[in-house]
Amino acid sequence: MGTAKCIDIGGVAVTVVRKRVRRVNLRVRQDGSVFVSAPARVPLSQIEEFVLAHRQWIERARQRALAREDARREGLRDGGHTHLLGRTLSIRAVADLPRRRRPRAEAEGDVLLVHVSRDVATEGAQDLAPLIGAAVEDLRRQELEELLPAMFERHEPLMGVHASGWRLRRMTSRWGSCNVRTGRITLNTELAAHPVPSIESVVVHELCHLLEPSHNARFHALMDRYCPAWREARRELDAPPRT
Repeated sequence: MGTAKCIDIGGVAVTVVRKRVRRVNLRVRQDGSVFVSAPARVPLSQIEEFVLAHRQWIERARQRALAREDARREGLRDGGHTHLLGRTLSIRAVADLPRRRRPRAEAEGDVLLVHVSRDVATEGAQDLAPLIGAAVEDLRRQELEELLPAMFERHEPLMGVHASGWRLRRMTSRWGSCNVRTGRITLNTELAAHPVPSIESVVVHELCHLLEPSHNARFHALMDRYCPAWREARRELDAPPRT
């Protein structure tokens, strides 16, 4: 990574990093901070214009990121709740694993059992929230890893496209991204909190970018063709954050 520099742009603290990228990229991180990566050749004035042009998007993304973290802190505890594939699950911590074992979550009906090591209960000093969060993240990855291959296999032939690969990672300001140059798709692990049709709409969205890189009228027509209910799915995804 290149040298980072924090500057004020229109009252927003923005961390700018010069690196080997093709264009200016804007991200809002999990803690609400704003991060821009840009090629060395792009002048600072152009970066400032880019950030100011996306000011409304930044504010919405920051609000979502901060609300999501507040919801996570409130819900991810013993006796709290979380969501998995659109279902609301009550969290119950069970101290039944050997010492220092990684926590593990499993759904049983409307309950999410989070297995933690016995020393957590006996020592009593360790906060369970990070352990519960890690277990939920692992379970969500597992669910997506089981669901996604069939979704890609179903839609790629219908659309006449093929992603070179896909990966999962936790993202703060978007549900997915597509590198149209390499054909590689990245999907947000938090999609696993949402119903399967919403997850599938994001898969189709990113595959559509292999046919049309921008969000223009042609892109929306492609979405209407290959995922007619995408607007309903988008409303569900844009609803208040799920823990």
